[in-house]
Amino acid sequence: MSSRAPELLIVVRLFIIDSSPSGGGENKGFLNMKKYLLTGFVLIVSACASTHRPSYIYNEVLVINNSNELLREVTITVPSTGRSFGCGNVAPLGICANRFGKRPYQYNPIQVEWTYGNTQRKSDEFVIDVPAYFSPGNSMRAVFDVSAEGDMSAYFDQDLPTR
Repeated sequence: MSSRAPELLIVVRLFIIDSSPSGGGENKGFLNMKKYLLTGFVLIVSACASTHRPSYIYNEVLVINNSNELLREVTITVPSTGRSFGCGNVAPLGICANRFGKRPYQYNPIQVEWTYGNTQRKSDEFVIDVPAYFSPGNSMRAVFDVSAEGDMSAYFDQDLPTR
């Protein structure tokens, strides 16, 4: 939620309290409608504020092989842009890495293909979520981690900010 939403809610509540008539009577229906309209407005504004995604950047892709099998033909593709990254072979307990200039993370779906042992594997398209505690100002790295069973998980990693 945006940090401004609670302030807005307090201002709206103060306005409703201060605008009530001293005697009640004929303006009560109008004031109730006004209260509901203002409450609806606040709910809509806060809902819009909560869907905001900060601008994150990434500059590295890692493929980590935590298995005792050779990984072959690892290809990470972003179908909507046509960009791809590949590792020919990743040794058992090895890493394949690629660093590049900072790029904005656009939450595009990713698809991964790899060969584990003699089995060709392919993921469905997915989006890597960014943890809420990450700092938008620090570069992230996309990590594709292959387990001992040959299953792949993907996540972002980020170094702590330096001082």
